[in-house]
Amino acid sequence: MVRIFLSVIVCALAFSAGAEGAPSRKRNTPVQERTSPSHKALEQDEFRSCDVAIREFVQGRKEAAALPVKEVKADGLRMTLNFVHPYGESGDTPPNLAFTRGESIEERRSALNEAKQKARMLAEAAKTGSVWYVIVLKKESDSGDERRSPASAQAGEGHHSIADAVVMASIDGRCITVSQYASIPLGSLSGELRQLLGQREQEASPAETSPQPPPS
Repeated sequence: MVRIFLSVIVCALAFSAGAEGAPSRKRNTPVQERTSPSHKALEQDEFRSCDVAIREFVQGRKEAAALPVKEVKADGLRMTLNFVHPYGESGDTPPNLAFTRGESIEERRSALNEAKQKARMLAEAAKTGSVWYVIVLKKESDSGDERRSPASAQAGEGHHSIADAVVMASIDGRCITVSQYASIPLGSLSGELRQLLGQREQEASPAETSPQPPPS
């Protein structure tokens, strides 16, 4: 009787162990399937939603730079913006006077508040690194000035005298062109920015370097 009782216990333990082992193997399969990645995460571009627009503006030119805007200075009285980047400032934008187009004072005030709200959004976007000041150098031949003599054109070949710039912001997954700056004189740029763009310091003209005759 004791042997029969022991045999029943052994069979029960063996059946229990087999029943626990089967679900364990079934549970392990989904875990392995979950750990294997089904797709790779998409790599986010450094310029976010402005990835295409910024590169299209640069057009592969070497004398170009995309500088992160660190601060947006808004002049609420004059309705202008100034973008601060690591090598200086963009300078004031033309005043945003779109609010003056409203027919009633209520429409003008609503448009004014909307313009101020956009300025605050740009300031917040700059804090998260989502605003860029993109600048490219232009050759004198790009200005379309045909009045220059062939001699002066040959002497100034390859020389840059002006630059174009644009401010772009990535907000809510959209790229917004905030402001454009055309024909910027290189003299208005900082020396560090000119060097970053590959522009060497201008040499003094022969008239400035020629020795002056002694006073009589």
